[in-house]
Amino acid sequence: MLDQTFNKLKNIQNVTELKLPLLFFSFAIWVICPIIGIFPLLLVVQLDLLQANKKLDKFWSLNSFILVLVVLTLATYLSSFDVFADTKVYLNIYNSLDRQTPFENGIAEQRFEFVLFVFFAVIHYLSNGSTFWCLFSFALFNNALIIFYISKKLSPKYFPSLLIILFSSYFYYSQVFYMRQFFALIFVLAAIVSLESSIISFIIFSLLAIFSHTTSAIYILTCIFIKVGAAIGQVFQRIKWQKRDKTILYFCLAVTIFLIIYSAWQIYQNPKAIYRLTNNLIEYLPQEQVSSSIQGRIENNDQRDIEVFSITKNLAAAICSLSVFSFIRSYKKISLKILSMIAFYIISLLQILFILATGFNQRIAYLFLGFFGLFFCIGLDDQALGKTNKIKNFYLVSIITFLMAALNTLIFINLNANMSRTVGWSFFDKQPLSMSLYDYIVYFFDSV
Repeated sequence: MLDQTFNKLKNIQNVTELKLPLLFFSFAIWVICPIIGIFPLLLVVQLDLLQANKKLDKFWSLNSFILVLVVLTLATYLSSFDVFADTKVYLNIYNSLDRQTPFENGIAEQRFEFVLFVFFAVIHYLSNGSTFWCLFSFALFNNALIIFYISKKLSPKYFPSLLIILFSSYFYYSQVFYMRQFFALIFVLAAIVSLESSIISFIIFSLLAIFSHTTSAIYILTCIFIKVGAAIGQVFQRIKWQKRDKTILYFCLAVTIFLIIYSAWQIYQNPKAIYRLTNNLIEYLPQEQVSSSIQGRIENNDQRDIEVFSITKNLAAAICSLSVFSFIRSYKKISLKILSMIAFYIISLLQILFILATGFNQRIAYLFLGFFGLFFCIGLDDQALGKTNKIKNFYLVSIITFLMAALNTLIFINLNANMSRTVGWSFFDKQPLSMSLYDYIVYFFDSV
C-alpha cells in the first residue's frame, strides 16, 4: 500500500492535486488540536483556489464550510483567554450594562469611544449578561468580518495565504486585551476595501472606527488623502504639461519629500517634539483624558516598553518581505486599497522606529503588529488589474510568502507549546495544545 501511495505522489503534476489527501490530513490535525488544524485547513482552501479556471465559490461549498470551522475555532480559542488588566476593565463595564447605558462609563463619556460598548449592550441583552458570550461573540464577529469580507476583498485568490500568516501572528490574539483598538482597526480595514467600491460603506466603517478608538482617525485621513490625491492625479493626466511645468512640479515634490524626511529625523532626534505636537492638536478636541495622559508622558518619559518591545524574527522577516513587495509594485498600476496598505506600511515603520527610539507603548503600532499578515496583499494582489499588469517577479513573491507562512506557523506552535513558561496573554489555562476538538466542545457547553 505504501508503494502505491508513493507512486501516486510521484505522478502528481500539479500541486492542486494534493488537495484531497491534504483535506483528510487537515481534518485529522484539527480533531487532535483545533488551533493548529486551522492552518492546513486554510492551505486546502488555497490549493482549491489555485486551480485553473476556478469559479467563485457559492456560500454552501466545502471552502465556506472550512472557513466557518476556522471562525468557530478561533472564537472558542479566544474566549478561553485568561482575563486580566484591560480585559477585566472591559468586562466590568460589560457587567454593569444592566444598570447603565453603553454611554455611561468613563471611556465613552470622556473619549466618545462608545461603539464597542453598544456592541456589548446587544450581547448583554441577548445572553443575559454572560461573560463567555461577551468574549465569544466579540471574537466571532471580528474573525468572521476578517475572513469573509476583508481578506477576500484584499486578495480574492490568495486570501487563505494572508489568513495563515495573520492567524499565526501571536500579537493578533491580543484582540481580547486591546479590545477597543482592535475593534477600530478591523473597521479601518473594512473601510479600506470599500474605498473604491462604495463610498457609503467607506463612510459607515470610518465612523465606526473613529468612535471605537479615536486614533484610527489617522488611518482614515490617510485613506481620504489617497482618494483625493488619486482624483487630482487624474486631472493632472488630462493637462498638457510643458517641460517647464513638469520641472517645477518635480521640484516642489522633491522639496516636500525633503521636508518630510527632515521632520521625521528631527522627531527621531527629539521624540518629545511629537508628544508636544500631538498634545497641542488634541487640545482642540473634547479629549481631556487623552491630552493629560500624553502630557504626563512628556513630563515623566517613563519609556514604558523600551525593554518589552523588540524586533522578533518573524517581524523582521515581514518587514523585509513587504519592503520587497512594495518595491516590486512601485512601478505598477495599483488599486487605491493596495496604495492605502503601502501607505499604512510606511506609517507602521515610522511607528516601530518611534517605539524603539522612545520606548513608547507598542500599541501605537498595533495595526502592523497585529495584522501584518494582511499586508502581504501588497504582493499577492496581482490578478485584479488584468493580465497586462501582472507582477513579473510573482514567483519570488510566492516563495517569500510561503516561507513567511511556514516561519510564522512554527513560531506560533512553539509559543503555544511553551505558554506555561511565558508571561503575557494565555489561553486554556496555558495548555492550549493539549485541547482536542472534544475538549473544545466540552469547554463551549460548560461555559454557555
